[in-house]
Amino acid sequence: MIAPVHAALLALLVAQPRPADRQPPPFPAEIVPGTEAPAMPTATRRYQIERIRFVGLDHVRESEARRHLLVAEGELLDEERVLFSRLKLLQLGWFSRVETRVERGSERGLVVLVFEVTERNTLIVTDLILGSTPPQHLYGGFGLSQQNFLGRGFGLSGAFVYGGSPNGRPMDPDRFAVRGSFFAPDVAAPGVKRGLVLGATFHFARGEEFDCADPKCEAFKPGYGGAPVLRYQRAAGEATIGTRPGSFERIYGTYRFERVHAAHAGSPGAGEPGGAASTLLDGWSTVGALTGTYELDTRDDFFFPRDGLRALAQVTFGSRLLGGDYEYSRYLLSLDTSFSLFHRPLRFQGAVGAAQGNAPFFERFYAADFMYFAVGPAVGRALELNFSTDSRYDAFLSMAGLEYAIPLWSGDRFFRRGYLALGGRAVYSTAVLGGARTRVSTTPLSADVAIRFDTPVGVFNASFGYLFDIFL
Repeated sequence: MIAPVHAALLALLVAQPRPADRQPPPFPAEIVPGTEAPAMPTATRRYQIERIRFVGLDHVRESEARRHLLVAEGELLDEERVLFSRLKLLQLGWFSRVETRVERGSERGLVVLVFEVTERNTLIVTDLILGSTPPQHLYGGFGLSQQNFLGRGFGLSGAFVYGGSPNGRPMDPDRFAVRGSFFAPDVAAPGVKRGLVLGATFHFARGEEFDCADPKCEAFKPGYGGAPVLRYQRAAGEATIGTRPGSFERIYGTYRFERVHAAHAGSPGAGEPGGAASTLLDGWSTVGALTGTYELDTRDDFFFPRDGLRALAQVTFGSRLLGGDYEYSRYLLSLDTSFSLFHRPLRFQGAVGAAQGNAPFFERFYAADFMYFAVGPAVGRALELNFSTDSRYDAFLSMAGLEYAIPLWSGDRFFRRGYLALGGRAVYSTAVLGGARTRVSTTPLSADVAIRFDTPVGVFNASFGYLFDIFL
């Protein structure tokens, strides 16, 4: 089995903001005209912010940057709120560096708070896909994202993947998927204190899932021409609206309407519960679903976090009451947190998921998506397209992993930062509650040694774990 090259050699993820190399200087307790440097802080003196000034803005609108600050002119200077404001600016993805300092105000007791920023390229590569599997000799794709569309902090992204017809089936339709999305994380609105969260997504996919209970079944041995398959076509639209209950929180709801067409080809397969073919209605059907999401992100750096966490809780209900043909529910909890071990970042990653009712396969869990590598035919999907012979999707999943990071370099060149990641994961999934583990991989354990690079156009990931997937 050959795993995707993009995951092994050049997996490009969404670029994330780079933290400042230095902490903000201490705030002055006494600012005396004519002195060369401000005095150190004291417990009795408080200063008022006379003015907030930005230095280094070229493409980002100052009004948009100001909206994300947790401090305002006329307020008392609060070091903690200034530090949180700096973190908020870094999390936007617009800046590679944010530093703060204070300057003397126009009179005693007043200060000017200065945010000095370095803008980063907000048009980045999010996906560079190149892979190969036995049933699909070559497939690939590409994705771009603009993180500050129109200078207002809007996100605009698009991606595609193309694979052609499966091996041994030249008359089958080509397999491909496209996705486009718009996301506004913080839109000012009357009566809404922290702004609205708005989004829209379109997804189209045409693919095939091999319909065998055993991914190494006899139908694959002479070739894939006579193997049973499920052909499907998906066209989905999503609309999102929500708000920000806190500075680092988002809560929003998403309605999805999707038209699906499914048809069987080849000899009937020995389908099993949890297989892709057993979860879709024949012919045309509709998915109508509502998803509620709560997201908390306090990480100090997306690329190389040393502190903070990202938590996500998601609940999905599909029903005829929402215009669909499938009655189901789906639950997902995920956590990514960072702490220190021997003065180096250690990340804990975890996820727990469950799907109930007659959820279609793309609303279930594909275990290979959560692993560094799989010992067997399964490989991680690309834009939800499965190019392997393993079409088992589970109703219950749990994942836990640790990743230890060792910094390698930091500078102002194209490869700005890099670190060595040493990770391990355990994944358990099953088709029914209390059932045996689905053997998508021979072992539920996987490991990785990867070098990651932060660049102006994205994050590169050279992963030895995925290289092993080529031969396993």
